[in-house]
This record gives sequence, structure tokens and C-alpha cells, in this order.
Amino acid sequence: MNGIARVISVTSGKGGVGKTTMTVNLAVCLARAGKSVLLLDADLGLANVDVMLGLAPHHTLNDVLEGRKNLGEILVSGPEGISIIPAASGVEEMGSLDTAKRMILMQEIEEIAHKFDYLLIDTSAGIGADVLYFNSASSEIVVVINDEPTSLTDAYALIKVLSQNYGEKSFSVLVNEVADAKTAITAFNRLNSAVERFLHVELRNLGFIPQDSAAAEAVRNQKALVEIYPSSPAALAFAALARKLDAEFYDLRVKGGMQFFFKQLLELSAHGN
Repeated sequence: MNGIARVISVTSGKGGVGKTTMTVNLAVCLARAGKSVLLLDADLGLANVDVMLGLAPHHTLNDVLEGRKNLGEILVSGPEGISIIPAASGVEEMGSLDTAKRMILMQEIEEIAHKFDYLLIDTSAGIGADVLYFNSASSEIVVVINDEPTSLTDAYALIKVLSQNYGEKSFSVLVNEVADAKTAITAFNRLNSAVERFLHVELRNLGFIPQDSAAAEAVRNQKALVEIYPSSPAALAFAALARKLDAEFYDLRVKGGMQFFFKQLLELSAHGN
């Protein structure tokens, strides 16, 4: 079964909705369940994952793309043994990779990714070229929203571009940092109503992560929430989300995992997107 790992991109239309928090905590929960997890920080010019976990990588993706290191040499170990591909910080040219560098990245990921059960990709927010690139290459896209109107509007814009320009027809949605289930359902339904009416794509409701003061405390301590406050409401919700996703592991990694990812990366690079 090597080389058929499950590839999930975690994305959002706007920043500040907790996308990286969600990705990191999901990765830790999956690792606790016995899965091997590779986490790619695909906010290429503004590294977030290593900062959130208090890590200090000596090398980043910029070193790989410049030919100074290979991907295996820059991997950083995180909580529960997750492996992290750290992005660069403050390197302007990393914000939009050209086709040649995308090909280098694809080849480097292919060298190591077959060893993992999951590849989680934490994209940057918005509809920039690299956001669209990584999302359209992944076999599963999770869009993180909250209940703010701008979050819903920007998520709709992202889904619209991915569906109309890249042929994506299915998205999962996670509502983050909301007061209760009713608020989460209302936010999802508002987005889903617009998507069904104008875009004709399918949205899957993954549920919600509740507002939790422990989440902000975890960020200040540069730790994963599920690592230091495992019994907090949000941590329990992350654990439940991981169980929900992992229950589909064998079906979905065969239907569209790592092999799909590399095929899509190759096609996207060939077309210069």
C-alpha cells in the first residue's frame, strides 16, 4: 500500500479563522491514533506551523528549492512524532513558485511521502496561485470558516475559483471557533445555500470546533492544544474530528491519495498554473 497515503489540504478564504491551529491539532490527533503524518507548511513565505509549535528549524523549504538541502534533511519532528516540512519566513519569492520550483518540490515530496499514512497541507489563505495549486492537487479539500460574514464570503470566493477554474466538485467544511452547534450549523447552511444555488458543488459538513479559552493559551505557549489541554472542549472536538476522518482512511487513500496528488501536481506544473 506504499505510495497511496491520504492527501488532505486545509485551506481558507481569509486569514484568522484558525486554519493552522486546526491542521496542527488534527495531525497530532492522527499520530496519537497510530498514523504516521507528514505536515507541509504551504504558507511558503510566511511560516506558521513551526512558530505555533515553538520549533526552530535550521533549514526550510527555501533551502530545498535553492538546491542546498533535500527534503529529508529539513524535516522537523513535532509532538507525537509528526514530521513537519517547514516553510520559509520573510522570503518574498517563496510567495509564488514558478513551474521549475514546483517540479522540484513535487520530486522532493515524492521521495519521502510514501512513508507516511497522511500528508496534511496547511495552505495560505485566499486565492493566490500557490493556494489554488496545492488545493487542486490534493484529493481532499477542507475549507475552514467561522461565522463572520467575511469568512463566508471569502470561502465562497475560494470555492468558486476552485470549482470553475480547476474542476473541483466536492469540499469539506469545518466551522471553527464558534459558540455552539446552532451557530455552526447556521454558518455552514449560509455557505452551502450560496454554493448550491450558484456553483453546483457538494459541501460536506465536518462539524465544528467550539470557542475555547484554552486554545489561545496553547498558542501563547507555542504548543498544540491537544498536547497541553487534551480535555478542553476544543481538544475533544479535534480528537473527534480525527476519528471521523480516520474512519475513512482505507477507502479514501485508495480512491485518491498520494498517486493522485503527484499526478495533479505534474499536470498543473505542465500547464504553468
